[in-house]
Amino acid sequence: MKVIRIPLKTLRNEEWFALFTVLFLKIDRIGADKIGLVKLLQRLRPLFHHADLLLKILQKSVLTEEAENADKLRGEAWQGFYTVIKGSQKQPDAAKREAAQRLFNLLKGYQPSITKGSYAEETGAIVNLLQDLKGAYSADVALLNFTDWVTSLEEAENHFLHILGEREEEYVAKPEGNLREVRREFDVVYTAAMNLLDAELVGEGKGGEVIDEDEDEPEEPEEEPSGPVEDRASESPEDDGESPTYQFVRSWNETLRKYRNLLHQRAGRRAKKEEDNISNQPIED
Repeated sequence: MKVIRIPLKTLRNEEWFALFTVLFLKIDRIGADKIGLVKLLQRLRPLFHHADLLLKILQKSVLTEEAENADKLRGEAWQGFYTVIKGSQKQPDAAKREAAQRLFNLLKGYQPSITKGSYAEETGAIVNLLQDLKGAYSADVALLNFTDWVTSLEEAENHFLHILGEREEEYVAKPEGNLREVRREFDVVYTAAMNLLDAELVGEGKGGEVIDEDEDEPEEPEEEPSGPVEDRASESPEDDGESPTYQFVRSWNETLRKYRNLLHQRAGRRAKKEEDNISNQPIED
């Protein structure tokens, strides 16, 4: 097994922040000393903190009235979904009532980050919530016929990110405190850390083979507890006689898989749009 590699520079700033927020929580959960990342973690944390500060400054600069309205819409989508689920806990059907209770507990865990967190924290929470709703909790969503609510929240989130992304392009190249440069430096150290984990797996006799190619490996079931990242990080990983490094890489790959799929979907939509644009061009005589 190896750590899955994704093109980190293609992640939007908020997606990048959300991804590595989960990384630190997973490392803290299992213990940096147990997987040999203490020294590299000492380099990663200050860089991540610097990126967080720059992202907050950037977002404050780019939040035009249009972006603020988009943020308000995603807040309304969240609040509507939260209210409907809260009310569904009182319906007479036992199975639906239990499903609503599970979903409500899930949303309550995310609520502080979504309603009181920074824009980056809110985005990270919504991204991870959507992954849970479409993954481990998809059966509850389907049973309660809440798919349209999930779609509405996702569309509102994507709309906000699209508008914010357009405005960010005007600011990311500023020479002072360049967020792009901090991200690049962080990604270099992160890659070194993942290379170290790959080497440790080879030393354990469990590395070297690539078992995560899309066409070769079926999707694995969720192995980590679902729910808000804060809750997931507080629980102890399962010990099946595997080394801490193997457990960590397996769990981290589950997260990376989701972001890789997100990038694949975006690339597919972009290719489709370009194809449509070409097909709609007039044919010159």
